[in-house]
Amino acid sequence: MSKVAITSIPARTPRVVPLGTLQGVVDLCDALEAAHVRYCHWKSNDMLDRSARGENDLDLLIHRADGQAFAEILARLGFRHAQAPGGREHPGVSHHYSLDAETGRFVHIHAHFMLVLGDDTTKNYRLPLEVPYLASSSSPNGEIFPIPAAEFELAVFVVRMILKHATWDAVLIGKGKIGANEQRELGWLLDRADLDETREVVRRHLAGIGVDLWERCLAAISTGQPLAKRLATGQALLHALRPNARRHPMLDMSLRAVRRGTWGTRRYVFNVPVRKRLTRAGATVAIVGGDGAGKSTAVEGTAAWLSKIFVVRQTHLGKPRPSLLTLGVKGPMYVGRRVGLLPSTRAVIDPRTATADDFPGNAWALWHLLTGRDRLRDYRGLRRVSDAGGIVISDRWPLPQISLMDGPRTTWLARQPTRKGRVTRLLMETERRTYAHIAPPDVLVVLRIDPEIAVARRIDEESTYVRARNTEVFHADWSGTDAVVVDASQPPEAVLAEIRRAVWDRL
Repeated sequence: MSKVAITSIPARTPRVVPLGTLQGVVDLCDALEAAHVRYCHWKSNDMLDRSARGENDLDLLIHRADGQAFAEILARLGFRHAQAPGGREHPGVSHHYSLDAETGRFVHIHAHFMLVLGDDTTKNYRLPLEVPYLASSSSPNGEIFPIPAAEFELAVFVVRMILKHATWDAVLIGKGKIGANEQRELGWLLDRADLDETREVVRRHLAGIGVDLWERCLAAISTGQPLAKRLATGQALLHALRPNARRHPMLDMSLRAVRRGTWGTRRYVFNVPVRKRLTRAGATVAIVGGDGAGKSTAVEGTAAWLSKIFVVRQTHLGKPRPSLLTLGVKGPMYVGRRVGLLPSTRAVIDPRTATADDFPGNAWALWHLLTGRDRLRDYRGLRRVSDAGGIVISDRWPLPQISLMDGPRTTWLARQPTRKGRVTRLLMETERRTYAHIAPPDVLVVLRIDPEIAVARRIDEESTYVRARNTEVFHADWSGTDAVVVDASQPPEAVLAEIRRAVWDRL
C-alpha cells in the first residue's frame, strides 16, 4: 500500500490560472511561493475556481513558523486585518481583505494557523495535524493554490461534517443532514481519495478518533442512516474529541444555543447583518463637491460597496440631524418665517465678500449656531464609530477651503471693524468654538467639476447657486492637504472606481 507523503511539499507543476482569476489572487500566490511560505487552500477545493475569482473566501492554512513572513506579504500587498463582532472570532483564525483594483471586488483571506472545527457559532475543537496536513499539499493538476492530499482533506471533512450536523441542537434547527454543496464536495473527495490511504491518515494522525469511529462517521454522512444512529455517532465523536475541546461539551452546547438565539434574532428579526471592523483603525471618509458633482451617487456607491463586509455609517454632515434644542428653538422660528416674521433667518451671506452692513441680525446667527451644534453632535457620534474600527462615509464636511457650505457662518464678522453687541459677540465666539472641535476627516475626496458642466447637470437648481458652489470647490487650493481630487466630469462608474481605490489605500 502506498503511503500519503507527509514529509515535504512536492515541487509544483506549471500553474493553471482559472478564467476570471483576480489579479490580486495571482499576486498573492506569487508572493507566497517566492517567499517559500508553507500554506495550502485547506477546504472546499471542489470550488477552487470560485475562490480564485473572489466569489468565495480563500481558506488558507499557514504553517505557524511562516506566520511572520505571511503577515509581511499581506502588508506589502495592501491587505487589511478585520475582526468580526464578539464571539464570532476563533483562536488561530483571522480575516484579511484587499481590493482588486480592476473589478472592485474584495479578496478575502480566511487565514488559519490551526485546524479549528465545529459548529460555526463556537468552533470548539482543534485537530492538531496541521504540519502533516500542510506537508501533504501540492498542485497535482497545476492548481493556482497548493491543496492537501485528497486523503487528508477527506479525513478532516468527515469530522467537520459530523461536528456540524450530528448533534441534537443541529437537528432541532433543521441542520441534521449535510447540504447539497457538502454532498457535492463529499462526492468530489471520494472520487479522488484512496480509502485505504485515508484510513492510514486517520490511523497515524487522528488516533484519538480511530479508524472504526471515522468509518462510522463517513457512513453517517454518506448513507441514509436513521437519525438515532447518526446522533449516536455524533456523540461518540464528541467524546473522542474531548481532549481537543476548548470547552466542556455541555458548556459548548449551551453556548451554541445562546448564540444561535441571539445571532438569529439580530439577523432575522431586527435585520442586523454581521459586519467586521478594521483592527488597525477605522476612518471618517468625507466626499465633498458642489451640486451636480455627483456627491450623492458617490456616497451611496461607496457606502454600499464597503458595507457588504465592514461596519459602515452613512451620513450627511451638511444636513445634520436636529437636536431637541434645535427643534425647540428653530421650530417656532421656522413658523415665524412662514408667516413673514424673522425674514433675516433666510439670508444667504457670502463670507468672502460680506461687510458689516450685510449682517442679518442675531436671529440669523442663532439659527446657524444651532446648525453648527448639530454638526458637532453628529461628528462626535461618527468619531465613536470610526474609533471603534468602523467606517464613516459622509456627504460633505466643514472645511476651511469651502466657505459657502457647512462651515461657520458668522466668523467673517470678526474681520469687520464695526463694534458688535455683546449678544452678537457671544454667538460668534460660541459658533467658532463649536466648529473648532470638528477635526478634518481621515480621508477627504473632492469631486471637482467645471461649474458650467455642473449647472447643465442640475437643471432643477438655481444656476447662480450651483455655479457659485462649484466655482469655490473648483478653484480651492487642495495642495496643502491629503485630499484626493477626482475629476467628477467622468462617467459615474469611473468616478466610483477612483474613489474606491483612493479610500482603500488610505484605510
